[in-house]
Amino acid sequence: MTTVHLHLLLNHIPILGSIFITVLFIVALIYRNTFLQKVSLWSLVVIALFTAVTYLTGDGAVQAVQGLPGISVDIMHLHETVAKVDLGLMFVTGVIALAGALFYSFKPKLPRLLLVLVLSILLLNSGVFAYIGYLGGQIHHPEIRSSSSQHLSRMY
Repeated sequence: MTTVHLHLLLNHIPILGSIFITVLFIVALIYRNTFLQKVSLWSLVVIALFTAVTYLTGDGAVQAVQGLPGISVDIMHLHETVAKVDLGLMFVTGVIALAGALFYSFKPKLPRLLLVLVLSILLLNSGVFAYIGYLGGQIHHPEIRSSSSQHLSRMY
């Protein structure tokens, strides 16, 4: 198995995982379920680790497809740039989630500030991950590229 295979397999985990955890966390907030809130924090730590591994396998994927016909180098660079930004954001998210999970592991309730912060970061991460996946799909699939994304890729 190459880094290309790993990248293609792993890239779905941060995208779908962040969306799933966002929904789980919202449900936990609605029902004021502290257990599910803490499970969401620990899950975010795992997603942050998968995000790092997915990012690190991206270089191998770039090398494998560079020069192939139909590959959009501009979209590939945009995909990498946005992924780098979200890697940093996910690192911060993972640190906040780990600190919250450890510090409040034996407390009956999580503080409201932590809950609001985690929800805000989750919503932002889910949106950015969805955009990264959208860009990643367009790198090798010209049939799904819209005219607006081709115009966007010419700008970068």
